[in-house]
Amino acid sequence: MKKDRQNYYFIVVNKTGGLQFFSQLKEQYRDEQDKITTNQVLQASSIFYAIDHLTQTIIPEAIQKVEQEKDKDFERDNAIDLLITENYMVSTLVTLTGLRFLVISNKNLEVPKKHEDNIQKMRQIYRLYTDYFSKDPFQSDDQPLGEKKRAQFDRDVRELLDF
Repeated sequence: MKKDRQNYYFIVVNKTGGLQFFSQLKEQYRDEQDKITTNQVLQASSIFYAIDHLTQTIIPEAIQKVEQEKDKDFERDNAIDLLITENYMVSTLVTLTGLRFLVISNKNLEVPKKHEDNIQKMRQIYRLYTDYFSKDPFQSDDQPLGEKKRAQFDRDVRELLDF
């Protein structure tokens, strides 16, 4: 018997706001209307990119100066990292190269713990992503991922996010 997955979707948005990768993590939905289409994913990813990009321009200079002096990990400190709606939670990780990783999950009572778990998993996925795609001399940053590597990457993402 399969357990009910708490993570529904995983999305990678490239540095120019284009959808680079999408994985539907949950196979069974209560209603067909709970399932989102590729067009809806394109819309959501471009809206998220625009909102995240706008937040970069409205941050006061004093905060920007402090953040520039901090020792960076591999994500920006001033990026949107968590969105919570009535039913869903969106955990995000933004890399220094501009990639945005999003996990859309079921909102539960343990939001901080679930969000931290998602961030740790997305860091592992980022390492996988660099192994699969950044080291490939035939892969351009903004082009869609190749089909063969995409299938293997999708399997690895599903395995990591199914916890």
